[in-house]
Amino acid sequence: MNAAQPPGGIPESSMARMLEIFDIRPDPVVPSRYLGDSDGGTRRVVDGSQILGQSIVAATKALPGRTVRNAHALFVSAADPDIPLDFTVTPIKAGRSFASATVTARQQLKIRTSCTVLLDTPQPDLVRRDEPAGPPVPGPDEALPAESLPLPGREVRIVGCADINDPDEIGPPVVDAWLRYDEVPSRDDLHRAVLAHFTGHLGISTALRPHPGFGTAQAHHTLSTAPMGIAVTFHDPVKWDGWLRYHHEATFVGAGSAHIRGQISTGSGRLIASFTQDAMIRAFERGPVTEIPSAARL
Repeated sequence: MNAAQPPGGIPESSMARMLEIFDIRPDPVVPSRYLGDSDGGTRRVVDGSQILGQSIVAATKALPGRTVRNAHALFVSAADPDIPLDFTVTPIKAGRSFASATVTARQQLKIRTSCTVLLDTPQPDLVRRDEPAGPPVPGPDEALPAESLPLPGREVRIVGCADINDPDEIGPPVVDAWLRYDEVPSRDDLHRAVLAHFTGHLGISTALRPHPGFGTAQAHHTLSTAPMGIAVTFHDPVKWDGWLRYHHEATFVGAGSAHIRGQISTGSGRLIASFTQDAMIRAFERGPVTEIPSAARL
């Protein structure tokens, strides 16, 4: 692991550690291959959105001079945080303006995540229109701390919701979260990795919120839930200072799945990214399984 370990040998979760994890290392022997670690927190499973962030950094390092415009990851099997990840970047095409690549994340030769990435070179505005992320909502000072999403170095507050995981806390299929980081990285690829990381955290909670008796507190106990795919599109310039707003809306829930769309904007209302998530929401037939069927941590 990259981060120092406290007594007992277990790395401490923090945003500073996550920045080290996003910044994957080139393999000194194999070109277009990168090596990375993980942080599973209190569970033996890796956030799919962590691997998405690492894939964004891998594509940027493999295709220097480009910035990631869009990344679409499918989480095909669960990743173990105690096993190193290796990322293989395979360019599809590199033209004068646009480039594309696939990034495959493996553990011990087993594919965990497959990500398709579109990159381009920054361009000046020809025209510009920024739509705000959903209707106006109370600001972070009026939002409630999200105690169930602890990560030193990151503060999360949710509008109008005391416990986003509680099956008895009912509301519309819309969740607005305010985020603030103690440290914002200076590198553009790490900016994008940080933005992508939180896109997997509240989608399933948003989808379950209108349904009495169902919540993500039941995940991996009576409910089998996991993000199966996340797509994120970045709207340059991807810069911010202070609070970020993540707006989530579940547009469909049924047939054992859910579709969530979202937008990320700065505290001043400037739109900097959009995302979608497709998730699994099912009941366990014979009780909880021992392996989560996707690389996700709620």
